[in-house]
Amino acid sequence: MKITQDSPEDGRAAGGTALAAFTPESIRPVRDFTARKTLEQAHAFVAGLTRILEDAGTDEADRALLDDLGSVGITGADAEQLATDALALIERMADRDRKAEVFHAAVKEAGQSERAMYERLAALARVLRLKLGARAPALTRFGVPAEAEGEQRPRAKPLGKAIFSAAIAK
Repeated sequence: MKITQDSPEDGRAAGGTALAAFTPESIRPVRDFTARKTLEQAHAFVAGLTRILEDAGTDEADRALLDDLGSVGITGADAEQLATDALALIERMADRDRKAEVFHAAVKEAGQSERAMYERLAALARVLRLKLGARAPALTRFGVPAEAEGEQRPRAKPLGKAIFSAAIAK
């Protein structure tokens, strides 16, 4: 899986389609709280600017506000660009969520495989101790530590305790 750094200007939505596609319903599926709130703020800005642009022909106050916004460089193109960027973010968040689900499934599967292998190794170590004896020197050939004299092995093995030693005697 490759994570890329595509720019939002890579053609997600052209013309006025970004404005039409960027709706509260398009934001709802975003699971990340912060991203969803940011998208909601962006939507409020885009909707407000679009409304002012539409009403500027009939409302004197909106025309004056549009002139004020234009004097600081805020235009209808900003609404379109922000909507395009927001749609790209929605896609990225959905992609991130899908990849996170795959990652968590892989972590769970690997953990289950590790536990199964540990249980198999523990069973083999028990068989070797029974067959060869708990203190047999031959146990070290298999990485199974021999029990010291007088040592009593617990019935249930703690999860953190190693059954096989890391170093195998040759």
